[in-house]
Amino acid sequence: MQEDVPSQKKEMKVFFAVVVFTIATITNGFTQESLKGRHTEKIKVGEQETKDLHINYNFKEVKNEGPYLKVRFYNKTKKNLEVDLVMGIYSNGVLLEKADIADCLKKSIFNNFFRPFHLIETTTKDKENIEIKVLNIYNKQVDECGATD
Repeated sequence: MQEDVPSQKKEMKVFFAVVVFTIATITNGFTQESLKGRHTEKIKVGEQETKDLHINYNFKEVKNEGPYLKVRFYNKTKKNLEVDLVMGIYSNGVLLEKADIADCLKKSIFNNFFRPFHLIETTTKDKENIEIKVLNIYNKQVDECGATD
């Protein structure tokens, strides 16, 4: 049996409408301005080899508590790393706040997947003209990660 042509055209129109709607939604999400960012630090892991340590950050609103700076690490070095860093929150070039983070990052890919993020309480309410920078970072390769604060 052969389906009628108008029914096939209708199905194709619905399919294309769904595809266009999906693409428009995705691109709109990419074009919205947000305070998400990533800092990539090159870590020397051998004589000639360097690997990346990714530091992702963004603002997170928590109900009845206020804004937090959310920081998450992705250790791509395949080494255990002790990391101590200072992040700065700037508004129009003026440093408003600093945040210190100390953590030991285990080397496994599964640890990156299940690694908790750091929430840093901030008083920054206005998100316009805000810039976040990694001011200082210290890292050290260790054999085993111990407990961190």
